[in-house]
Amino acid sequence: MARRAAPPHFIVALVALAALVAGCAAKINPVEVEAARTAARVKTALVNDPLVGTRPIAVVVDEEGVAQLSGRVGSADEATRAVELARAVPGVTRVVTRLQVGAEPPAPVDAAAGAGADVEPLPPLRGPALEFEELEDERTLLAVGMALMFSNDEGDTDTRTKLWPIARLGSGAGLGPALGFDWYDVTPPAPQEGAGDVGRLRIRPIMAGLRYTVPMGRVSIAPSLVGGMAFNSLEVADTGAAEQIAVDVANSFVWRAAVSVWVETGRRSAVHASIGRVMTNPRFTVVEEGRLRHRSASADATVLLVGVAYKLF
Repeated sequence: MARRAAPPHFIVALVALAALVAGCAAKINPVEVEAARTAARVKTALVNDPLVGTRPIAVVVDEEGVAQLSGRVGSADEATRAVELARAVPGVTRVVTRLQVGAEPPAPVDAAAGAGADVEPLPPLRGPALEFEELEDERTLLAVGMALMFSNDEGDTDTRTKLWPIARLGSGAGLGPALGFDWYDVTPPAPQEGAGDVGRLRIRPIMAGLRYTVPMGRVSIAPSLVGGMAFNSLEVADTGAAEQIAVDVANSFVWRAAVSVWVETGRRSAVHASIGRVMTNPRFTVVEEGRLRHRSASADATVLLVGVAYKLF
């Protein structure tokens, strides 16, 4: 018996269905899906913010993670806040904004609808609304500068002052790396009262750890905790009773808790201030009653830095 051929319209439907399925599969791009998810996260961050949550800001994120913001905000601070929120969203690599700053222009009055009514025209806007230029992501990878360092330890009533270099790695919000090179001098402990000049102890810590940055417009506050090794040396005084003096010191573990404030004064410049407590307990070799003895003593100090920095890149 001869097999009955499929109707032509059935074959055409199968071909069309196969083409449709293949086309849908080809259009599903994981990169585009992730870009859409990133845009949704940016939009959510904007909507939930008390400053810009009510502003009509449109968000588009491309496949490279570039977030484009458009719409109108009420002030330059709101525009800056919107950019900061977008930068902080995971997946955003750069922010481009065309946000306009200013009130919406008044709606035109329909002459026909207003015929016979006493309508007072609204005053025109004074000055055009501001429009942001295309804004690159201004996250700083490295900033360096100079500061005045003020240090004071428990055994010394005088505050020591010197010029000291400063550096910052990264400038994004949240957790980030932190370094510490708060080198300072302290007075070593005297074995006995009235020992006179007992020399100078040099604390040279090299520390690394974490900081948490909280941006607030041009100001960012960052508490940090770092630890490492202090490479110590002792300068023995030329005068004093030799049997009552420290003659050597070992290296020691050191850690520092600090809070720093950065104020962005320009595209490349910033003002920096920080205060921290450096804590270490080196082991001394001292002469007591004609014999060498070993004992630990506190060499903690409070360190204050105030200076300026330049963003290299």
